[in-house]
Amino acid sequence: MEIGTMEGIGGRLAVAGIVMIACLSPLSSRAELSPLAPEPDWSALDAFQETMTREEFVHWVNTLFSPDGSFWKFTIINGNEVTLFADKEHSRLLYRLRLAPDVDSQLPLRATSVSGWRLAKGGTSSTKPLRGLVICLDPGHIGGRWAKMEERFFQIGSDPPVIEASLNMLAARHAAKLLESAGATVVWTKRLFEPVTTVRPSDLREEALVSLFPSGGPSVLPASFSPELERRIVREEERLFYRNAEIRARAEVVAKLNPDLTLCIHFNADKWSSHPTRAELIPQSRLVAFVHGNYSEEELRYDDQKWDFLFKLLSRTGIPEADVAESIAKQMEATWNFPPENYSNWAAARRVGPSPYVFARNLLANRIYRGPVVFIEGPYMNAQDTYDRIIAGDYEGTRIIGGRPYRSLFAEYGEILARGVTAWAAGSTSTVVSH
Repeated sequence: MEIGTMEGIGGRLAVAGIVMIACLSPLSSRAELSPLAPEPDWSALDAFQETMTREEFVHWVNTLFSPDGSFWKFTIINGNEVTLFADKEHSRLLYRLRLAPDVDSQLPLRATSVSGWRLAKGGTSSTKPLRGLVICLDPGHIGGRWAKMEERFFQIGSDPPVIEASLNMLAARHAAKLLESAGATVVWTKRLFEPVTTVRPSDLREEALVSLFPSGGPSVLPASFSPELERRIVREEERLFYRNAEIRARAEVVAKLNPDLTLCIHFNADKWSSHPTRAELIPQSRLVAFVHGNYSEEELRYDDQKWDFLFKLLSRTGIPEADVAESIAKQMEATWNFPPENYSNWAAARRVGPSPYVFARNLLANRIYRGPVVFIEGPYMNAQDTYDRIIAGDYEGTRIIGGRPYRSLFAEYGEILARGVTAWAAGSTSTVVSH
């Protein structure tokens, strides 16, 4: 999940074996970058000059990327030129984007430029409908000895523990077999219950201090930390590690693999107590699939998020993301028949498209993974309708659970993903752009 907006400072951070240069600034300064984000290369967006009309650009801003209008506070659009600024006062210029005056004059989107992925449709073979597609599976969270740190672990009495990373991996393995049998090349961001990033929590102390003391500087920081405050600092180091450095390391993997589609696979949950009981299980699961978009004004304060905004919009990832999410949502509803999430009182997520299950949200993975990304939240781990099926584990055939025969929940999840992607590919009309 996306970590909240925080002030960050730089240093050299080795992420997935790659040295990232973050914003170099003293502890007391206010960062203009998201936590651990590299300085954006604005010249890289030049490949998108005049590849989109003003009409299309405005449409995507207003309907998907910034429905509340926050983006326009940082920009001036004059004719076919968009001027982007770092601040709402328009005092620091970041970038100028030229839009095509009309469809006939717009330049083609080149996959060999920045994006490097295809607006792809599936193969023509009825037996291998996904032939030629590279699909990346991203099982959410680290798991293993890191699961409790991630707060993705709970256990009720003597029942088997519920570790979300393990559940995500089981569903991903089932999906992989089915996607490969349909002709896809399946690649992974991770296969083990170990971090992809080489950064560890203790490496992020300075960034944790900036998060907790955004005003910064020796005059603000205490001479020594109480045990309680030290625990808060350590906890912030951990959050930056598993919610940020880990996702950024996986983004480097995705960039190297260059997939046509990435599926971020998760199970959902409501809050649980430190010592949960069966009486605390919520009555019913809800389902959601996230596509990228819906930037808030607070998020757009950061230069890197403005860059990501333009990159995602101009590379047109929203087209396949929406189509794949809608297709998977249909399969989720048909198989599980759980209701969709309801985010009517939460501005971070906004429903987009015809399906009540598909929402736009500015998650870190959706934002920095290159190419189309769909983030799927499966059933609730702590819901009455799925808990017993989850602790039953993965198995073949059916088992009697609560007096009814059930197939493996993880096999069903994998089938939902594979059927959704296959149905999308079979019906896709997207233009193929070769690698």
